[in-house]
Amino acid sequence: MATAEYFHGTRVFQAGQTTRPISVGEYSTVGAVAVAPAADPDIFPLDTVTTIFSNDTAARAALGTGGNVDAIFDAIDDQDVTAEIQVVRVAEGVSTVPQTKLEQTIANMVGSGANNSGVHAFKEASKPARLMIAPGYTSQRISNAKNPVMAELDGICNRLRAIKIGDTPDASKEAAETYRDDFPNDKRAYLFHPSCRVFSGASVITQPGSGRIAGLFVKRDREIGGPYESPSNQAIGGILGPSRPITYYTGEPDSEANYLNEIRIATVRNGSILWGNETCAEDPLDRFVNVVRTIDTIDEAVINAFYWAMDRNLSVPLAVAVIQSLESFLDSLKAKGAILGGRAWFDRSLNGNEELATGILRVEYDREPAAPLQDLQFGARRNLTYYADLANGILQSLDRNVA
Repeated sequence: MATAEYFHGTRVFQAGQTTRPISVGEYSTVGAVAVAPAADPDIFPLDTVTTIFSNDTAARAALGTGGNVDAIFDAIDDQDVTAEIQVVRVAEGVSTVPQTKLEQTIANMVGSGANNSGVHAFKEASKPARLMIAPGYTSQRISNAKNPVMAELDGICNRLRAIKIGDTPDASKEAAETYRDDFPNDKRAYLFHPSCRVFSGASVITQPGSGRIAGLFVKRDREIGGPYESPSNQAIGGILGPSRPITYYTGEPDSEANYLNEIRIATVRNGSILWGNETCAEDPLDRFVNVVRTIDTIDEAVINAFYWAMDRNLSVPLAVAVIQSLESFLDSLKAKGAILGGRAWFDRSLNGNEELATGILRVEYDREPAAPLQDLQFGARRNLTYYADLANGILQSLDRNVA
């Protein structure tokens, strides 16, 4: 029986399947919640994502000054990097009482999922922001509870596979630890303590560190070609030092920097070096921020890479092309040092005849990001046998002298 309509001549039909390359998406876009009272509302409407690059002078002029604009844009500029920034502008509180005004502004940042206002606006962006900041509005504990902006970002960061960079209270390491306790198990929280001292005009002011930390994430990503390494151990550009002294002693665990790192808070050493690799995850496998970001990037790339295979007839060539495409992607990541290794395979026990008959194909894969070298240990010993070399040298020298 003929399988195609009658035709007299030569034709070409597409047969078989070939592997396809897999590419990763954007991993360094910064999502910034901005209070910009002088902004042009036509260019930066409230509760709406507006995407600009940090070196876009026209957009920067339209954003104006005041609010937390400098803590976002000047802070990123100081890291000598250009970043893509999704700006969500929110209204500043209207009260004349400072604390009430702060709480009103924070409420505007929290917004509502019903109309995607405040931080929920990020859900409507054309692509996900990966690094979330709201400098000046994430360090406060309101009513002795978790910061509302950071709390509202929980679900959004899970959905977007993003890291939220939170500032902690400046007062003391104990205040920072109390703040940290609000994040008992959060692999998407990267906390920083304390604030930074910076020049503003002719004055020295204190500014939240989250904008600068976001800039360092972007800078490291650009340097190595992906989110595969921690931003730690880079100089924080544009600061005079921390808002209060943070002790660090080389080779000694008894310092405030080590104390903060141990409770999963990044800080500074030697006045301006970002120091800390860890999230607030309870699971030790999600301990390091670069590991979380690497897994996010790989898994999202895999999800988005195989639309070409959907709705085609399930066949041996199709399944093999999917698996080989994935293996090739993992091999390339290993070759560039992004992961220690990865592989893809077909597990027959997870692909029963009934599942295959209903169009379900399951492919297994693993990928292992590299943990950062966090604790470099050297075992130092004495070895008195080296005195034998000394003694032999003396004897040989005396022999020569006698001769």
